[in-house]
Amino acid sequence: MNLEPGFQHALKNQKLIHGVLKRVHIFNTRSDYEDYFQEAMIIYAETYVNYCQKEDDLSKVNPFIFQKLTWRLTDILRQEKKYYDIHSLEKFDFQRVPEEQICVDLGFIDFSELSEFELILLQEHFIENVSLVILAKRYNHTSRALRYRRSKLLKKLEQMSVI
Repeated sequence: MNLEPGFQHALKNQKLIHGVLKRVHIFNTRSDYEDYFQEAMIIYAETYVNYCQKEDDLSKVNPFIFQKLTWRLTDILRQEKKYYDIHSLEKFDFQRVPEEQICVDLGFIDFSELSEFELILLQEHFIENVSLVILAKRYNHTSRALRYRRSKLLKKLEQMSVI
């Protein structure tokens, strides 16, 4: 497949590519902006050539390419996010740390002063990083009520750490 006409059309229509990148929240302040731009150029050229082979009416080629680029770049961003979510070194794996060490780090907490639900909130929200929306559904509360209880728990923990 000869992509040269596609690349020539892409070079004439760089504004469309920049618009797609902006649409999917890839801004020129990112260090990898040029990489995404090059990827978009390749996708543009392929899409243009395929469109010209199937369609005779070129009046609708730009909206078609815009949508195709938007979908494909969104897919690429999702793949990268999924990769970084799995391979991120920033996440802390609580299951690999012995329980005694976790308790040592939380030694200032008097667990007897916490209610049963505060213990659940501490474990699931703060340690396991489960969102309040999910916990609200799980325990049949509103997310607003859980935000209030989280705030009270944080104040309680703050007082315990001072003592």
